[in-house]
Amino acid sequence: MENNLIPGENKAEGAHLSFWRYLVTIILVVGAMIMAQIGLFGVAYAIEGNLDIMAYPPITLLWLSMLPFGAALVVLLLSVRFIHKLSIKSIFSGHQHFQWKTLFYSALLWFGLAAISDIVLSLLQPGNYQFVFNAGTFIPFLLVSLLLIPIQISAEETFFRGYLQPAFARVTKLWWVAILLQAALFGLLHGANTEVSEYGILTTMPFYIGIGILLGLITYRFNGLEAALGLHLANNLYASIAVTFAGSSIESPALFVIKNYQPVAALVVFAITAVIYFLMMDFILKKNGN
Repeated sequence: MENNLIPGENKAEGAHLSFWRYLVTIILVVGAMIMAQIGLFGVAYAIEGNLDIMAYPPITLLWLSMLPFGAALVVLLLSVRFIHKLSIKSIFSGHQHFQWKTLFYSALLWFGLAAISDIVLSLLQPGNYQFVFNAGTFIPFLLVSLLLIPIQISAEETFFRGYLQPAFARVTKLWWVAILLQAALFGLLHGANTEVSEYGILTTMPFYIGIGILLGLITYRFNGLEAALGLHLANNLYASIAVTFAGSSIESPALFVIKNYQPVAALVVFAITAVIYFLMMDFILKKNGN
């Protein structure tokens, strides 16, 4: 299969891929995110009356953590268009048209596999899953999540899999090295998440790096970000609205709470789920002629 990890690229575009353009773009993206975070902290302080983010309600924490990704995404897309002088579509898909069906298949498949995994775990661990549904807190959080999480995952997928992964592929000439490099950086980005301090780096970072590898692999395999966007969206929505646990980086009024979260078991389940997902996704897309 011919796939350069560089959707839509041709030789004429190579002149717009020099190192300084990447350096400037990365600085602008990081700067935009930091400035947006500072500004949003000011808004949160005005609303909540204090700077103790641990005391903020879930919805405030959600928009405070998600909206800076919107600023980063806008700056990244503008940089691709005006600094690299490439089409914005080129970092989203290598197909003639964006494959919306692939995105939806991926999202439904991952969400379904995650639900099945938790059902199995709940049967193996009787009483560990507690149903805590509260319509008054759940519905507003659900609506805000549906609005903001797509922004967050779009920024991360575009930056790591659509932008950095092809750059690493050009430098190393090896697709698997490019995937590992972006996954390692993706893991480091999540190193400040509360799960890491709560459950330890050895049991949490393998998940972040592992899902980064999976997202990079399906970006390469399916020649675009469609499948990765669907998986990432389903994963984050599921963690926000379906099942949560103490120490989760997304504090939410989810439907279920795991009383005794076991990160090693979760890591094993993730590995099994990732393999099943990839095989099923590959089968679905081949069956549909992709």
